[in-house]
Amino acid sequence: MTIVGLILFPLCLLLWMRPQLMLHILLLAGILPAAAALVLGGLGVQPAMVPAMAFMSFVMLQWVLGVHYPGERTVMTLCFPFMLVVTWTLLASLIMPRLFMNQVMVWPQKSDSVGGRVLLAPNFGNISQDMYLLINTIFLVLAARFLTRSDVRLDRLYRTFLLSGWCVVGICMWQFAHRVGGVPFPDTFFYSNPGWAVLNTQTAGPVPRINASFSEPAACAAFLSEILFSSVWIVLQGYSVARAKWLIPASALALACTTSTTGFITVAAEICLLPVAAIATGAMQLLGNVMRLIVVGVALLACGVLVVVTVAPQVVPAAQFVFQSTAEKKDSQSYQDRSQVDRDSMSLVTETYGLGVGWGSNRASSLLPGLLSTIGVVGAIGLLVFDWKLLRGAMVARRRVPPGPERLVIEGVVPALVARLIAACLSSPTVGFLDFYLLIAMLIAAIARIDLMCAGRGRAQVPQRALAPVYATPAQCHARVETDRPQIHA
Repeated sequence: MTIVGLILFPLCLLLWMRPQLMLHILLLAGILPAAAALVLGGLGVQPAMVPAMAFMSFVMLQWVLGVHYPGERTVMTLCFPFMLVVTWTLLASLIMPRLFMNQVMVWPQKSDSVGGRVLLAPNFGNISQDMYLLINTIFLVLAARFLTRSDVRLDRLYRTFLLSGWCVVGICMWQFAHRVGGVPFPDTFFYSNPGWAVLNTQTAGPVPRINASFSEPAACAAFLSEILFSSVWIVLQGYSVARAKWLIPASALALACTTSTTGFITVAAEICLLPVAAIATGAMQLLGNVMRLIVVGVALLACGVLVVVTVAPQVVPAAQFVFQSTAEKKDSQSYQDRSQVDRDSMSLVTETYGLGVGWGSNRASSLLPGLLSTIGVVGAIGLLVFDWKLLRGAMVARRRVPPGPERLVIEGVVPALVARLIAACLSSPTVGFLDFYLLIAMLIAAIARIDLMCAGRGRAQVPQRALAPVYATPAQCHARVETDRPQIHA
């Protein structure tokens, strides 16, 4: 058991009767994906798994005892397409590796041990990845149902998500001070998972690449990009969330410290999506706020560059090297290798007639080739249906209510999910972390709660049934009772 496990296991055991706190702990533990709470041989249990299992055990025990939640019907309706995709994925992981065995070449989950592609065959990766997917799905459904309770503060859960962003920013600054000034940094605490290859010594020329508590700079930049996009959007919408405005420059600075091409491209895509989001949501007045934000950001960036050039001119060659390496990313050997893996994965789609090779049989370099090569065209279409249904439900729900806790969650979670998916499409084969599924559960729960509120207002507007007439005399009362008495036949 690691130091992280010595903290999480007693804490979750002590707070097991308070499942809401388990979700807050999960969001904070989700920023430690390169750590392990428990090491079993060569495998490490992710820290977020500990509060997730504690939460699921409590909620499932309630379900066995007959406890129901108010928004279950809406939650299950929204989750139904995803559950169908998961069912198809589990079946395909058993069938496809045997159907196309020794017919196609795949990239295994642990390619370092073989150094290249191998013939398709059933392997332990099918079982392990199925287990992770099943746990994530059960957690998603249970969390979404639980969060429809009226005594759960969804906005507080979202604020904890922003707090996790501040924690990552602090760890980035800490590691930067360690790499530059020799400040002590607890590597054994943040990088205790033996299942991850941690890239914490990379440099871009003379500039150290920061990965914080993540396994590589690209993963850290992906998380910071979703924090940045989420905080920018809620600030533009006018929500007064504590320290959200200061999180924008802080997360942008930390993202720049990663020198990750994935992060830079994701931020550029987010900037392009801001006007589109303003038009799509009908908030045309936000276009002016978007333009002012861009102008202020450019002005602050220019002032910062001038200050840095004046105070520390030796930084200029390093910045030029980072910019040049980012611009010439396509010519690097790592980019060529990752592109080749994606091309090989896309060729599996045609070789398997669009069915895929099964979940866990092939590991691509980015999200779309990874999904198409494993779950096939059928699974990809199912995910698109789920995404569209979820996005459409969120847009309809936000128009039905004035600004409030549920609408804040919708406005903040949707940009975060979009940013995570953009980053995954660039440099991640899957999106399997539990904090990502918790964000989806928060969004589904917010939609269900808005449906309940609107249904309650609709019932309140229905006129009450007219009262029964009052009979003045005892005889009239007796006659009325005899008339209304039910007749019993032998």
